[in-house]
Amino acid sequence: MNISRWISEAPSVAEAYDTTRPGFEAYVDEIDAWYQTRPGTYSGLDETARHEGDAALAFRIALKIAESRRIVRELAAPVTITLLNPVYKETGRMQRREEHPHGEDSIRSKVRILRGLEALNHHLTARLIVIDDECPNESGKMADQVLREYGEDHASEKYRTLFLAEAIDAPDPELPAGLTHKDGPRRSVKGGALLFGMHKALRHTADGLHLVVDNDADLSVHPAQIGILIEDIVEARAKAVAGSRREVDSVALIGPSRNTRGHLFIRIWQHWLPELARVITDTNRAFKAFEAGSLAEILPRIEIYTFPYQIELLQAYITSGIPLNKRGIAYVDSEAASTQDGAEITETYLNQVRQIIDIARRYGELDQDDELARFFLTVSEAEWRRIEANPPNTLTELRHMARGS
Repeated sequence: MNISRWISEAPSVAEAYDTTRPGFEAYVDEIDAWYQTRPGTYSGLDETARHEGDAALAFRIALKIAESRRIVRELAAPVTITLLNPVYKETGRMQRREEHPHGEDSIRSKVRILRGLEALNHHLTARLIVIDDECPNESGKMADQVLREYGEDHASEKYRTLFLAEAIDAPDPELPAGLTHKDGPRRSVKGGALLFGMHKALRHTADGLHLVVDNDADLSVHPAQIGILIEDIVEARAKAVAGSRREVDSVALIGPSRNTRGHLFIRIWQHWLPELARVITDTNRAFKAFEAGSLAEILPRIEIYTFPYQIELLQAYITSGIPLNKRGIAYVDSEAASTQDGAEITETYLNQVRQIIDIARRYGELDQDDELARFFLTVSEAEWRRIEANPPNTLTELRHMARGS
């Protein structure tokens, strides 16, 4: 069967949940079987499919998963993956679709996907750590109840749940330095929970090469793509790899509100961290793989516990001279149930920008005479909200606004 026929027969994909429906999973299996016997490279097949535009979305996602499976099948030595999954107000996504309008059955889906990857090669071990980021809705408790369904794997802590609030109260020795409860000055907004999970993951004995992978609570990035994410590390070309939605072979279905959100913020952080910007453009997509030894080296430097923590992790690799690569991934938005809009957890852009200034200063990237930095450190929230209401298109325009000209 040719690519055009596969594209025409693909099931519809309109949201992340669709990529875990039985029909799509059966389609992936068919594409995988075809891909294993068909001549030609992944890049060549994907390039051909790209000419079909949006109609090829489902095929290209399935092809990503097939390529990931190929990489996993070819592992020649033991590899342990620890997938980290912070949760905050995620009880809806953890339910089945018949139980909740935005249900994704996300925890069971991830366990099923990880077990499917393990079945491809006895060299692979895949663990899952869920971290409750002081969720008021007890997301961690629900996740733990789901993971208990897996009996021995839960008892052995192959699948486990951590609770940030309990760790802060203890206090747990693996807790990131200075991290406070939600009402404190150094609260976690996903970052603290993820970093805590990293510390815990590194404490566990692992077979062979140990790779720690961050992941959002939803299914927007299908975890079956892990093979693509880890290939450069397995083959010693990098110590960390960031999944990117902005590469030629990336596949992205992004909700309309996210097409305009944050573009100015991206231009701002790239201004202060140009060395990182030359390597990675999609810093905030939570699908990155870190080799355990290199992660242990840079973790003590990380001080940001809110959304820019991902930028600091990558900048720490750049500054330390540790090889860092990027790989194009498939991303399907899970916008309807997003938890990033609530006042309880959303950091203002102004606060995030000031954290980027702090990162640039601590990693030696900030010019002390930078006028843009001076502006952001002195502008009020009210003034910045007025700018956000009608944001400039370029940093040059923003500088003019900062000067009042």
